[in-house]
Amino acid sequence: MDVHVVSKTDNNTHATFSLPTPTSPLAGPSSLRIRPSLLSLTSNNLTYALLGNQLKWWDAYPVPSNAPTPYNDASAWGIVPAWGFGTVLESTIESIAPGTKLWGYWPASGHVVDLALKHEPDEPSTHWIEVSPHRQTLLALYNRYLISTSDDETRHAWEASVRPVWQCAYVLSAYVFTPDPASNPAIHPYPGIPSVKETWTSADADLSRAVVISLAASSKTARAVAHNFTLRPTSGGPLGLLQVTSAPGPIQSAATALKPHFATRAVDYTSLDTEEVAQWIAALKPAKILVIDFGSRDGGFEAAHKLVSQDEVLAKAEFVTVNIGYQQKVYTMSDVGAALASAAEHSKIQFNTSPVIEAILPVQGATKLFAGLEKAWDHWLENREAAAPDLQLVWGEGVVGEKGIEGAWTRLTRGEVKPEEALVFRI
Repeated sequence: MDVHVVSKTDNNTHATFSLPTPTSPLAGPSSLRIRPSLLSLTSNNLTYALLGNQLKWWDAYPVPSNAPTPYNDASAWGIVPAWGFGTVLESTIESIAPGTKLWGYWPASGHVVDLALKHEPDEPSTHWIEVSPHRQTLLALYNRYLISTSDDETRHAWEASVRPVWQCAYVLSAYVFTPDPASNPAIHPYPGIPSVKETWTSADADLSRAVVISLAASSKTARAVAHNFTLRPTSGGPLGLLQVTSAPGPIQSAATALKPHFATRAVDYTSLDTEEVAQWIAALKPAKILVIDFGSRDGGFEAAHKLVSQDEVLAKAEFVTVNIGYQQKVYTMSDVGAALASAAEHSKIQFNTSPVIEAILPVQGATKLFAGLEKAWDHWLENREAAAPDLQLVWGEGVVGEKGIEGAWTRLTRGEVKPEEALVFRI
Protein backbone atom coordinates (compact mmCIF):
# COMPACT_ATOMS: atom_id res chain seq x y z
CA MET A 1 0.00 0.00 0.00
CA ASP A 2 1.43 3.37 -1.03
CA VAL A 3 1.09 6.12 1.57
CA HIS A 4 1.43 9.87 0.96
CA VAL A 5 2.41 12.13 3.86
CA VAL A 6 2.90 15.88 4.20
CA SER A 7 5.04 17.87 6.60
CA LYS A 8 2.82 19.66 9.12
CA THR A 9 5.28 22.55 9.43
CA ASP A 10 6.12 22.99 5.73
CA ASN A 11 3.34 21.79 3.46
CA ASN A 12 5.66 22.03 0.44
CA THR A 13 7.51 19.01 1.82
CA HIS A 14 5.93 15.62 1.22
CA ALA A 15 6.90 11.99 0.70
CA THR A 16 5.62 8.51 -0.10
CA PHE A 17 6.37 5.08 1.31
CA SER A 18 4.83 1.60 1.23
CA LEU A 19 3.22 -0.51 3.94
CA PRO A 20 1.90 -4.07 3.96
CA THR A 21 -1.87 -4.61 3.72
CA PRO A 22 -3.33 -5.20 7.21
CA THR A 23 -4.35 -8.75 8.05
CA SER A 24 -5.86 -8.19 11.51
CA PRO A 25 -9.61 -8.85 11.89
CA LEU A 26 -12.11 -6.00 11.89
CA ALA A 27 -12.58 -4.45 15.32
CA GLY A 28 -16.32 -4.66 15.87
CA PRO A 29 -19.88 -5.24 14.63
CA SER A 30 -20.16 -1.86 12.85
CA SER A 31 -16.83 -1.94 11.08
CA LEU A 32 -15.69 -1.66 7.48
CA ARG A 33 -12.29 -2.11 5.88
CA ILE A 34 -12.05 0.15 2.88
CA ARG A 35 -9.56 1.04 0.17
CA PRO A 36 -9.71 4.54 -1.34
CA SER A 37 -10.46 3.92 -5.02
CA LEU A 38 -11.18 7.30 -6.65
CA LEU A 39 -9.96 10.57 -5.14
CA SER A 40 -9.82 14.22 -6.12
CA LEU A 41 -7.39 16.97 -5.17
CA THR A 42 -8.30 20.68 -5.16
CA SER A 43 -7.12 23.84 -3.46
CA ASN A 44 -9.21 22.76 -0.48
CA ASN A 45 -6.64 20.08 0.28
CA LEU A 46 -4.07 22.82 0.88
CA THR A 47 -6.51 24.33 3.38
CA TYR A 48 -6.85 20.98 5.14
CA ALA A 49 -3.07 21.00 5.62
CA LEU A 50 -2.85 24.70 6.52
CA LEU A 51 -5.53 24.46 9.23
CA GLY A 52 -5.04 20.79 10.03
CA ASN A 53 -4.18 21.43 13.68
CA GLN A 54 -6.85 24.06 14.33
CA LEU A 55 -9.75 22.18 12.70
CA LYS A 56 -8.39 18.71 13.50
CA TRP A 57 -8.20 17.55 9.88
CA TRP A 58 -4.95 15.74 10.70
CA ASP A 59 -6.99 13.59 13.12
CA ALA A 60 -9.07 12.00 10.37
CA TYR A 61 -6.39 9.57 9.20
CA PRO A 62 -3.33 9.48 11.48
CA VAL A 63 -0.13 8.16 9.93
CA PRO A 64 -0.07 4.38 10.59
CA SER A 65 2.03 3.46 13.62
CA ASN A 66 4.15 1.07 11.52
CA ALA A 67 5.29 3.83 9.15
CA PRO A 68 9.08 4.05 8.72
CA THR A 69 11.18 6.71 10.42
CA PRO A 70 10.87 9.73 10.26
CA TYR A 71 7.27 9.57 9.04
CA ASN A 72 6.04 7.83 12.19
CA ASP A 73 6.51 11.12 14.09
CA ALA A 74 2.89 12.31 14.34
CA SER A 75 3.96 15.78 15.47
CA ALA A 76 5.84 16.34 12.22
CA TRP A 77 4.01 14.35 9.53
CA GLY A 78 0.36 13.89 8.61
CA ILE A 79 -1.96 12.51 5.96
CA VAL A 80 -4.06 15.13 4.19
CA PRO A 81 -7.66 13.95 3.63
CA ALA A 82 -9.38 14.13 0.26
CA TRP A 83 -12.91 13.69 -1.07
CA GLY A 84 -13.91 10.82 -3.28
CA PHE A 85 -14.87 7.16 -3.16
CA GLY A 86 -13.71 4.15 -1.22
CA THR A 87 -14.49 0.51 -2.01
CA VAL A 88 -15.50 -1.80 0.83
CA LEU A 89 -13.14 -4.80 1.17
CA GLU A 90 -14.54 -6.32 4.37
CA SER A 91 -17.69 -5.56 6.36
CA THR A 92 -19.41 -6.54 9.57
CA ILE A 93 -22.43 -4.39 8.63
CA GLU A 94 -25.07 -6.59 7.03
CA SER A 95 -26.48 -3.89 4.75
CA ILE A 96 -23.06 -2.80 3.40
CA ALA A 97 -21.53 -5.64 1.42
CA PRO A 98 -17.96 -5.92 0.11
CA GLY A 99 -17.70 -4.11 -3.21
CA THR A 100 -19.96 -1.24 -2.08
CA LYS A 101 -18.64 2.21 -2.92
CA LEU A 102 -18.92 5.03 -0.39
CA TRP A 103 -18.57 8.75 -1.10
CA GLY A 104 -16.88 10.76 1.60
CA TYR A 105 -13.64 11.85 3.22
CA TRP A 106 -10.61 9.59 2.69
CA PRO A 107 -6.87 9.76 3.12
CA ALA A 108 -5.19 11.29 0.05
CA SER A 109 -3.25 8.09 -0.06
CA GLY A 110 -3.53 4.46 -1.10
CA HIS A 111 -3.59 2.58 2.18
CA VAL A 112 -6.50 0.57 3.55
CA VAL A 113 -8.45 2.14 6.43
CA ASP A 114 -11.03 0.90 8.93
CA LEU A 115 -14.21 2.86 9.68
CA ALA A 116 -16.91 2.43 12.31
CA LEU A 117 -20.22 3.50 10.75
CA LYS A 118 -23.64 4.02 12.26
CA HIS A 119 -26.95 4.73 10.56
CA GLU A 120 -29.31 7.13 12.35
CA PRO A 121 -33.02 6.34 11.90
CA ASP A 122 -33.90 9.91 10.84
CA GLU A 123 -31.22 9.99 8.13
CA PRO A 124 -31.63 8.99 4.45
CA SER A 125 -30.98 5.27 3.99
CA THR A 126 -27.74 5.89 2.07
CA HIS A 127 -26.21 8.17 4.73
CA TRP A 128 -23.92 6.74 7.42
CA ILE A 129 -21.97 8.48 10.19
CA GLU A 130 -18.41 7.63 11.29
CA VAL A 131 -18.34 7.21 15.09
CA SER A 132 -14.73 6.21 15.87
CA PRO A 133 -13.56 8.08 19.01
CA HIS A 134 -10.52 9.65 17.31
CA ARG A 135 -12.79 11.12 14.61
CA GLN A 136 -15.04 13.05 16.99
CA THR A 137 -12.71 16.06 16.98
CA LEU A 138 -13.68 16.61 13.33
CA LEU A 139 -16.52 18.82 12.16
CA ALA A 140 -19.54 16.62 11.53
CA LEU A 141 -19.55 17.01 7.74
CA TYR A 142 -16.29 15.07 7.49
CA ASN A 143 -17.80 12.06 9.26
CA ARG A 144 -20.72 11.67 6.84
CA TYR A 145 -20.49 8.89 4.21
CA LEU A 146 -22.94 8.14 1.40
CA ILE A 147 -23.51 4.77 -0.24
CA SER A 148 -23.25 5.15 -4.01
CA THR A 149 -26.19 3.90 -6.05
CA SER A 150 -24.38 4.39 -9.38
CA ASP A 151 -21.59 2.54 -11.19
CA ASP A 152 -20.88 5.46 -13.55
CA GLU A 153 -17.18 6.30 -13.14
CA THR A 154 -17.55 9.69 -14.83
CA ARG A 155 -20.36 10.66 -12.45
CA HIS A 156 -18.19 9.47 -9.56
CA ALA A 157 -15.33 11.66 -10.81
CA TRP A 158 -17.54 14.75 -10.80
CA GLU A 159 -18.89 13.82 -7.38
CA ALA A 160 -15.35 13.48 -6.07
CA SER A 161 -14.05 16.74 -7.54
CA VAL A 162 -17.04 19.10 -7.47
CA ARG A 163 -19.74 17.87 -5.08
CA PRO A 164 -17.81 18.74 -1.85
CA VAL A 165 -17.62 22.43 -2.76
CA TRP A 166 -20.95 22.35 -4.58
CA GLN A 167 -22.80 21.41 -1.38
CA CYS A 168 -21.14 24.43 0.23
CA ALA A 169 -22.65 26.59 -2.50
CA TYR A 170 -26.06 24.97 -2.10
CA VAL A 171 -26.43 25.70 1.61
CA LEU A 172 -24.99 29.21 1.10
CA SER A 173 -27.70 30.04 -1.45
CA ALA A 174 -30.59 28.08 0.05
CA TYR A 175 -30.06 28.85 3.74
CA VAL A 176 -27.40 31.46 4.57
CA PHE A 177 -28.84 33.81 1.92
CA THR A 178 -32.22 32.13 1.85
CA PRO A 179 -34.71 33.46 -0.71
CA ASP A 180 -37.59 31.97 1.32
CA PRO A 181 -37.08 32.34 5.09
CA ALA A 182 -40.58 31.00 5.76
CA SER A 183 -39.55 27.60 4.34
CA ASN A 184 -35.76 27.67 4.73
CA PRO A 185 -34.64 29.57 7.84
CA ALA A 186 -31.74 32.01 7.64
CA ILE A 187 -28.61 30.32 9.01
CA HIS A 188 -25.48 32.15 10.16
CA PRO A 189 -22.46 31.60 7.85
CA TYR A 190 -20.49 30.06 10.73
CA PRO A 191 -22.82 29.10 13.60
CA GLY A 192 -21.26 28.85 17.03
CA ILE A 193 -18.11 30.83 16.26
CA PRO A 194 -17.54 34.45 17.45
CA SER A 195 -18.22 36.76 14.52
CA VAL A 196 -18.72 40.41 13.65
CA LYS A 197 -22.34 39.33 13.10
CA GLU A 198 -23.38 37.39 16.21
CA THR A 199 -26.91 36.91 14.91
CA TRP A 200 -28.15 36.30 11.36
CA THR A 201 -31.59 37.58 10.48
CA SER A 202 -33.81 37.41 7.42
CA ALA A 203 -32.62 40.92 6.60
CA ASP A 204 -29.00 39.73 6.64
CA ALA A 205 -29.96 36.87 4.33
CA ASP A 206 -31.94 39.05 1.92
CA LEU A 207 -30.38 39.40 -1.55
CA SER A 208 -33.45 40.79 -3.30
CA ARG A 209 -31.83 44.24 -3.55
CA ALA A 210 -28.22 43.10 -3.60
CA VAL A 211 -25.41 42.92 -6.11
CA VAL A 212 -22.95 40.10 -5.45
CA ILE A 213 -19.26 40.45 -6.31
CA SER A 214 -17.66 37.02 -6.66
CA LEU A 215 -13.87 37.08 -6.27
CA ALA A 216 -11.91 34.15 -7.74
CA ALA A 217 -14.97 33.33 -9.82
CA SER A 218 -13.18 30.55 -11.73
CA SER A 219 -12.81 28.47 -8.57
CA LYS A 220 -15.08 25.44 -8.35
CA THR A 221 -16.86 26.83 -5.28
CA ALA A 222 -17.57 30.15 -6.98
CA ARG A 223 -18.85 28.39 -10.11
CA ALA A 224 -21.15 26.32 -7.90
CA VAL A 225 -22.50 29.44 -6.18
CA ALA A 226 -23.21 31.04 -9.55
CA HIS A 227 -25.12 27.93 -10.59
CA ASN A 228 -27.13 27.80 -7.37
CA PHE A 229 -28.04 31.47 -7.72
CA THR A 230 -29.68 30.67 -11.06
CA LEU A 231 -31.97 28.19 -9.25
CA ARG A 232 -33.34 30.87 -6.92
CA PRO A 233 -36.74 32.50 -7.51
CA THR A 234 -36.55 35.90 -9.16
CA SER A 235 -37.95 37.54 -6.03
CA GLY A 236 -35.01 36.21 -4.01
CA GLY A 237 -32.39 38.11 -5.99
CA PRO A 238 -29.66 38.98 -6.45
CA LEU A 239 -30.05 41.96 -8.76
CA GLY A 240 -26.70 41.20 -10.32
CA LEU A 241 -23.62 39.00 -10.13
CA LEU A 242 -20.20 40.47 -10.96
CA GLN A 243 -17.71 37.62 -11.37
CA VAL A 244 -14.04 38.56 -11.05
CA THR A 245 -11.45 36.16 -12.44
CA SER A 246 -8.23 36.00 -14.40
CA ALA A 247 -10.12 34.12 -17.16
CA PRO A 248 -13.52 35.84 -17.60
CA GLY A 249 -14.41 34.29 -20.99
CA PRO A 250 -15.65 30.85 -19.86
CA ILE A 251 -17.30 32.35 -16.78
CA GLN A 252 -19.32 34.76 -18.89
CA SER A 253 -20.20 31.94 -21.28
CA ALA A 254 -21.59 29.91 -18.38
CA ALA A 255 -23.56 32.89 -17.10
CA THR A 256 -25.13 33.36 -20.52
CA ALA A 257 -25.88 29.65 -21.05
CA LEU A 258 -27.62 29.27 -17.68
CA LYS A 259 -29.97 32.18 -18.47
CA PRO A 260 -30.06 33.71 -14.99
CA HIS A 261 -32.87 36.01 -13.93
CA PHE A 262 -30.33 38.59 -12.75
CA ALA A 263 -27.74 40.72 -14.55
CA THR A 264 -24.32 39.11 -14.91
CA ARG A 265 -20.91 40.27 -15.92
CA ALA A 266 -17.45 38.69 -15.79
CA VAL A 267 -14.31 40.87 -15.61
CA ASP A 268 -10.64 40.35 -14.95
CA TYR A 269 -8.90 41.74 -11.89
CA THR A 270 -7.38 44.68 -13.76
CA SER A 271 -10.86 45.91 -14.71
CA LEU A 272 -12.42 45.56 -11.28
CA ASP A 273 -11.98 49.05 -9.85
CA THR A 274 -12.80 50.96 -13.05
CA GLU A 275 -15.52 53.58 -13.43
CA GLU A 276 -17.29 51.46 -16.05
CA VAL A 277 -17.74 48.56 -13.62
CA ALA A 278 -18.89 50.92 -10.88
CA GLN A 279 -21.50 52.35 -13.23
CA TRP A 280 -22.69 48.83 -14.15
CA ILE A 281 -23.32 48.06 -10.47
CA ALA A 282 -24.84 51.46 -9.72
CA ALA A 283 -27.33 51.09 -12.58
CA LEU A 284 -28.83 48.12 -10.72
CA LYS A 285 -29.54 50.38 -7.70
CA PRO A 286 -28.43 47.97 -4.99
CA ALA A 287 -29.19 48.52 -1.32
CA LYS A 288 -26.58 45.88 -0.45
CA ILE A 289 -23.27 44.88 -1.99
CA LEU A 290 -22.12 41.41 -0.99
CA VAL A 291 -18.51 40.44 -1.70
CA ILE A 292 -17.88 36.69 -1.56
CA ASP A 293 -14.15 35.99 -1.56
CA PHE A 294 -13.40 32.47 -2.78
CA GLY A 295 -9.64 32.93 -2.54
CA SER A 296 -8.89 35.92 -4.76
CA ARG A 297 -5.41 36.79 -5.88
CA ASP A 298 -3.42 39.29 -3.79
CA GLY A 299 -5.05 42.71 -3.95
CA GLY A 300 -8.38 41.38 -5.25
CA PHE A 301 -10.42 42.23 -2.19
CA GLU A 302 -8.72 45.60 -1.85
CA ALA A 303 -9.73 46.46 -5.43
CA ALA A 304 -13.34 45.47 -4.73
CA HIS A 305 -13.38 47.54 -1.55
CA LYS A 306 -11.94 50.52 -3.41
CA LEU A 307 -14.52 50.13 -6.17
CA VAL A 308 -17.36 50.45 -3.67
CA SER A 309 -15.96 52.83 -1.07
CA GLN A 310 -14.74 55.47 -3.55
CA ASP A 311 -17.93 55.63 -5.60
CA GLU A 312 -20.43 58.17 -4.31
CA VAL A 313 -23.46 56.01 -5.16
CA LEU A 314 -22.11 52.58 -4.20
CA ALA A 315 -20.70 53.80 -0.87
CA LYS A 316 -24.27 54.35 0.34
CA ALA A 317 -25.12 50.65 0.03
CA GLU A 318 -24.65 48.18 2.86
CA PHE A 319 -21.28 46.47 2.35
CA VAL A 320 -20.91 42.83 3.45
CA THR A 321 -17.99 40.45 2.92
CA VAL A 322 -18.09 36.65 3.32
CA ASN A 323 -14.86 34.64 3.13
CA ILE A 324 -15.02 31.07 1.84
CA GLY A 325 -11.73 29.95 0.29
CA TYR A 326 -8.02 30.54 -0.02
CA GLN A 327 -5.62 30.94 -2.91
CA GLN A 328 -3.95 27.88 -4.38
CA LYS A 329 -0.65 28.24 -2.55
CA VAL A 330 1.12 27.21 0.64
CA TYR A 331 0.49 29.93 3.19
CA THR A 332 3.10 31.12 5.67
CA MET A 333 2.19 32.21 9.19
CA SER A 334 2.81 35.77 7.99
CA ASP A 335 0.19 35.24 5.27
CA VAL A 336 -2.27 33.92 7.84
CA GLY A 337 -1.65 36.89 10.11
CA ALA A 338 -2.24 39.33 7.26
CA ALA A 339 -5.49 37.56 6.33
CA LEU A 340 -6.73 37.71 9.93
CA ALA A 341 -5.84 41.42 10.15
CA SER A 342 -7.72 42.16 6.92
CA ALA A 343 -10.73 40.18 8.16
CA ALA A 344 -10.83 42.22 11.38
CA GLU A 345 -10.30 45.55 9.61
CA HIS A 346 -13.08 45.00 7.10
CA SER A 347 -15.51 43.03 9.31
CA LYS A 348 -15.32 39.97 7.07
CA ILE A 349 -17.60 37.06 7.95
CA GLN A 350 -16.16 33.56 7.70
CA PHE A 351 -18.26 30.76 6.18
CA ASN A 352 -17.99 27.07 7.02
CA THR A 353 -20.21 24.43 5.45
CA SER A 354 -20.26 21.88 8.27
CA PRO A 355 -21.71 24.00 11.10
CA VAL A 356 -24.25 25.46 8.66
CA ILE A 357 -25.49 21.96 7.83
CA GLU A 358 -25.52 21.04 11.53
CA ALA A 359 -27.65 24.12 12.25
CA ILE A 360 -30.07 23.25 9.45
CA LEU A 361 -30.62 19.62 10.48
CA PRO A 362 -32.60 20.14 13.73
CA VAL A 363 -34.81 22.73 12.01
CA GLN A 364 -35.43 21.08 8.63
CA GLY A 365 -34.51 17.45 9.20
CA ALA A 366 -32.08 15.39 7.17
CA THR A 367 -34.66 14.13 4.68
CA LYS A 368 -35.73 17.59 3.50
CA LEU A 369 -32.24 19.07 3.53
CA PHE A 370 -30.60 16.32 1.52
CA ALA A 371 -33.55 15.83 -0.85
CA GLY A 372 -33.22 19.47 -1.87
CA LEU A 373 -29.47 19.17 -2.19
CA GLU A 374 -29.66 16.00 -4.33
CA LYS A 375 -32.22 17.55 -6.66
CA ALA A 376 -30.08 20.63 -7.23
CA TRP A 377 -26.91 18.53 -7.62
CA ASP A 378 -28.59 16.43 -10.29
CA HIS A 379 -29.45 19.69 -12.06
CA TRP A 380 -25.74 20.63 -12.09
CA LEU A 381 -24.78 17.23 -13.48
CA GLU A 382 -27.41 17.49 -16.21
CA ASN A 383 -26.34 21.04 -17.09
CA ARG A 384 -22.62 20.75 -16.39
CA GLU A 385 -21.51 21.76 -19.88
CA ALA A 386 -23.47 24.98 -19.54
CA ALA A 387 -22.56 25.65 -15.89
CA ALA A 388 -18.84 24.99 -16.38
CA PRO A 389 -18.09 24.73 -20.11
CA ASP A 390 -14.30 24.72 -19.69
CA LEU A 391 -14.12 22.39 -16.68
CA GLN A 392 -12.44 19.10 -17.59
CA LEU A 393 -11.65 15.92 -15.71
CA VAL A 394 -7.89 15.37 -15.59
CA TRP A 395 -7.18 11.75 -14.70
CA GLY A 396 -4.22 10.53 -12.69
CA GLU A 397 -3.21 7.09 -11.49
CA GLY A 398 -2.18 5.92 -8.06
CA VAL A 399 -0.21 7.66 -5.35
CA VAL A 400 3.45 7.64 -6.34
CA GLY A 401 5.03 9.66 -9.11
CA GLU A 402 4.23 12.58 -11.37
CA LYS A 403 0.86 11.13 -12.51
CA GLY A 404 -0.25 10.28 -8.98
CA ILE A 405 -1.22 12.07 -5.78
CA GLU A 406 2.47 12.83 -5.20
CA GLY A 407 2.88 14.79 -8.42
CA ALA A 408 -0.45 16.57 -8.02
CA TRP A 409 0.49 17.76 -4.52
CA THR A 410 3.61 19.36 -5.95
CA ARG A 411 1.53 21.12 -8.61
CA LEU A 412 -0.94 22.37 -6.00
CA THR A 413 1.75 23.79 -3.74
CA ARG A 414 3.27 25.61 -6.72
CA GLY A 415 -0.09 27.02 -7.81
CA GLU A 416 0.11 25.18 -11.13
CA VAL A 417 -3.33 23.54 -11.21
CA LYS A 418 -5.51 25.51 -13.62
CA PRO A 419 -9.06 26.57 -12.68
CA GLU A 420 -10.51 24.45 -15.47
CA GLU A 421 -8.78 21.26 -14.24
CA ALA A 422 -10.65 18.79 -12.04
CA LEU A 423 -7.96 16.41 -10.79
CA VAL A 424 -9.14 12.86 -10.16
CA PHE A 425 -7.13 9.73 -9.42
CA ARG A 426 -7.83 6.04 -9.76
CA ILE A 427 -6.11 4.52 -6.76
